[in-house]
Amino acid sequence: MIYLSIGSNLGNRLENVRNAIRLLKKKVFNNLRCAPILETEAITLSGSPAEWNKPFLNTIVYGESSLTPEDLLQKLKEIEIESGHPAAHKKWAPRIIDLDILLWDNLTVNTPLLVIPHKELCNRSFLVHLFALINPSIRYPEEGSCHRCRGKTFGEIARSYSNINECFNKSLTLYPKLVGVVNVTPDSFSDGGKYFEHDKAIAKALELASDGATVVELGAQSTRPGATIISEDEEFERLSPVLDGLLKKMKNGVMKISVDTFYPKVVRKLLKNYPVSWINDVKGEFDNETLEEIAAKGCKIVVMHSLSVPVKKGEYLSDEIDPSDEIIRWAEETLSRLVKCGFQKDSVILDPGIGFGKSSYQSLALIRAAKQIKKIGCPVFFGHSRKSYLAAFCKSSSVERDLETIAVSDYLNECEIDYLRVHNVKHHQSFFVTKQLIQEGASYV
Repeated sequence: MIYLSIGSNLGNRLENVRNAIRLLKKKVFNNLRCAPILETEAITLSGSPAEWNKPFLNTIVYGESSLTPEDLLQKLKEIEIESGHPAAHKKWAPRIIDLDILLWDNLTVNTPLLVIPHKELCNRSFLVHLFALINPSIRYPEEGSCHRCRGKTFGEIARSYSNINECFNKSLTLYPKLVGVVNVTPDSFSDGGKYFEHDKAIAKALELASDGATVVELGAQSTRPGATIISEDEEFERLSPVLDGLLKKMKNGVMKISVDTFYPKVVRKLLKNYPVSWINDVKGEFDNETLEEIAAKGCKIVVMHSLSVPVKKGEYLSDEIDPSDEIIRWAEETLSRLVKCGFQKDSVILDPGIGFGKSSYQSLALIRAAKQIKKIGCPVFFGHSRKSYLAAFCKSSSVERDLETIAVSDYLNECEIDYLRVHNVKHHQSFFVTKQLIQEGASYV
């Protein structure tokens, strides 16, 4: 078994690790498993620039490969460069991606270019901790360069550190991809206008990204039943101060932002002034010209199935039809139209619209049909968090439905749904890190 470390402390760290795993799966491993991700403090030398002190995301991936150690080292250098890490760089400086060979069964190598086990392995408490989490019986080779660890298991080595559990700030996982929600509205059903003030919305967006959201979604228009639709000018006035506050992180790629809007005028202002990653059209009614402009900017589009926005109570799909058949029919038509407007299939994200024109029973049926819906041929997005369908079996208020939401998220992740829109990213990460650990790592076979 080969064990590699992945580290990133520059740019969009989660996305950097995710991309490195994709390339390792493609170019190195016959199979691949991944430990949870630990955020750790940067290791810097005395006198290093203060801006180098950026926390790392670190993990260990492991699997089998037919490459020789020397060929593997060369392949890792190629992947680093392909990921954006310059071939010439200052040691200890921040990096987009850093790949190292840590351990290769009982193999020992000691050449000017390559040392296995990695010579700093036992000096990095977070790596020892990750090995012990993967399997405490993994053993450091008898001939390894670290004399105090020779022949010992990583469970034993980890216990020799008095403060091993203090080696990281937090733990994360790469999947599922979570979309965090910030409602810049005074009347949201789920958070009661907590983030209507611009500074609070900015702080919440940064918190969600830090908690492990792949994308942060901003919405300035309430879509709850009975909501009043605001004008396009007022919508943009709510959004722009929040986007201004996040602009630097958007420009340097640290954050991906999605914006909910169904106004073409707002879309054009967004595309002109901000590097948004997604436009989320909750009505699905953009004209072809607007869609072509979004596609030309290289921006992804989320399109949601709905009968009305805001939701009209009592307006549902016909009970005479299977809701999944209707969603698949709609999705195929929508995808075909968007491709004609210039979108690549992987830039179209389709949302079945849980709760929008569906009864609680129909929403549950659509969730159960997630595997079938996933076969559409483009990324799929579920916005199921805290919604009223949960009231069919849960008497909690909307803000108290995170436990039920996580149960649904777990099912949707098993169905390989691409994106899950949730309010509580932190608790989702905690759940899926725990599940990943008890299943002995995430599999990317």
